[in-house]
Amino acid sequence: MPSPTPNPPVPTSPVARIARTSLLIAVVTLLIAVGCLVVGVTLGVRTVTEDAAERVTVTVTAVGSHRERRGSRRSRHRVDVRHVEVTAADGRSGRLDSEDLEVGDTAEVWRTKDDGALSVDDPSGIDVADGVVVGALAAASLLFGTIATGSFRRAGRLRRTDVANAPRIVLALDRATLDAEPHRTREGGALNLPLRVVESDDPRTPVGRTENLTISPQVDPVDLSSGIPTTWEGRVLHRGALMRVVALRTRPDAPWWVTDL
Repeated sequence: MPSPTPNPPVPTSPVARIARTSLLIAVVTLLIAVGCLVVGVTLGVRTVTEDAAERVTVTVTAVGSHRERRGSRRSRHRVDVRHVEVTAADGRSGRLDSEDLEVGDTAEVWRTKDDGALSVDDPSGIDVADGVVVGALAAASLLFGTIATGSFRRAGRLRRTDVANAPRIVLALDRATLDAEPHRTREGGALNLPLRVVESDDPRTPVGRTENLTISPQVDPVDLSSGIPTTWEGRVLHRGALMRVVALRTRPDAPWWVTDL
């Protein structure tokens, strides 16, 4: 009885290359995530610290006016604004815009702890613009952190690749789609093949799912001398939100080709 055809091993260099790329992506995105988090926290803390205010009682010591630019950019003009000079109980003085306070009057106002600026309304907290920036940085940190986590997991899984125990799938060429979409054949002979899953042991790669496989004949070890293969056997080595890494071959005795879908 003839001995069965041995199962060709998965070449380690393509797997190692994808694992190294995943690790590099993980490190870079993790650094970006940490950077966004640090900048966001620093901006938020600085804004809250700078705008932190205390309630103080002030006494009006003088009345005056100054000119300010008001209006939109097209109708900007200068107007006279009435203000009062005030002094707090601790001796610190300042200026406050007011239309009704007179010399000798007292008032409860807010004074920022950072620069001593006075205002009638509490300036504490983060304004809308700063809130949008901090929120965007937090979202970016979460996004890049998620990408980094997935990339670390992908790198670790690929380093422990075992094709024999990986979920098996079978893909069939969708000839009708390939013929109907000429752009799938690119300059230099590169192909973007529409493949449909016809068998699957992987619950996250259901039968009927459509995949796109890019082949560069000058780079990828796929024999196209007899035409485009109609059936591909595959093993799912890693499946993630951004990348599905598979080992493919067109016949049982062919070497595995590691790529992503």
